[in-house]
Amino acid sequence: MENELLITPYKDVTVVSFQNLSVLDSANIESLGRNLLDLIQKQDTRKLILEFTAVRFMSSQALGVLLQLKKAMDPLKGQIVIAGIRPELYKVFKITNLHKLFIFHDDLDKALTEFNVYIPKN
Repeated sequence: MENELLITPYKDVTVVSFQNLSVLDSANIESLGRNLLDLIQKQDTRKLILEFTAVRFMSSQALGVLLQLKKAMDPLKGQIVIAGIRPELYKVFKITNLHKLFIFHDDLDKALTEFNVYIPKN
């Protein structure tokens, strides 16, 4: 399976960019979920940005993975920010009331500012 996650550290913030247009296939979602949970549980990530710019489709199982991440992060007082999500995907969060559990930003730069990280522009 090709690498579907691009993980980039910015100071104490971990940015996970989804490289796949659709986060649908259940085997992929399970491995994505494990990788993301490892970031929190094994690598001590407390500030996580999930960058959805490349994602066009998402299954309900993917929402379940995001909920698991949120549950794993809460006792650690960590925070998950979702960046660059398409309006039609954001609607799914709104319909399911999950939009109240996460912070959303239009793009990665704005999401990074949530954690006081600023990327200089060339």
